Amino acid sequence: MTRETNSASTNALRNSAQTDAEVVLRHARALQTLRSFARPDTVLFDLDGTLIDSVEDIHVAVNALLAELGFATRTRDEVAMWVGNGARMLVERAMSGRLEGFAELADASALHAAADAAMPRFRAIYEAICVDHTVPLDGAHASLEMVRACGLTAAIVTNKPLAPTERIVDALGWRPFVSVVLGGDSLPVRKPNPAPLTEAMRRLGAHHAWMVGDSANDVGAARAASIPSIVVRGGYNHGRPVEELDPAPEVIVDTLLEFPALLRAITQ
Repeated sequence: MTRETNSASTNALRNSAQTDAEVVLRHARALQTLRSFARPDTVLFDLDGTLIDSVEDIHVAVNALLAELGFATRTRDEVAMWVGNGARMLVERAMSGRLEGFAELADASALHAAADAAMPRFRAIYEAICVDHTVPLDGAHASLEMVRACGLTAAIVTNKPLAPTERIVDALGWRPFVSVVLGGDSLPVRKPNPAPLTEAMRRLGAHHAWMVGDSANDVGAARAASIPSIVVRGGYNHGRPVEELDPAPEVIVDTLLEFPALLRAITQ
């Protein structure tokens, strides 16, 4: 072994040890934070960007609608940036090509009317294809399994319309793990309003919960409901790093692969 090879191997081992130490430290800090809250009897999960990667099917549906309406189609990255505030806002953003949607546009009234009229068609397009390319994210199934193994209940609370949400839950085989599913059209309001979270808890008969999500909507709803939020990196947060969320989540994890150990440590 040459001196250079030996040095490279030593550095790799040192970096690995540092990475492992950072993970252990982050886990310890997360547990300390979560132990400051009551032990949960349910876990509320967001769907898109938290449990599933659904952007491919959403992208296809958005562009199919835009083509029918005579609008320019959008890139996958643009659509991923716009996901998270419900189907109606997604269509508005796609039609306008702006995160702000129709706000402050001169023809906003006409555009709003067009978007409203297009919603039944968008829902039909998306519901028909919503399981074609949608896949679980790393750790999603294991996290749901761990919730059940710990004797807790689970709910999915999403801003996605209920009908495709139900299709996805069934297609991924998650019905045995999820007792309540609330979509963005299940109540008059959606996240970041806390009502969907508190309604899920009411239906489950739960007194204490964790919210697991990927965006400001999840953190804001959890904070308003006085429950802790755990945020997964890399989801659909309009391109913003999760470290910039305000209010800040109680815990940030790289993937849901970290979640089962946190839950087991708190509940057992």
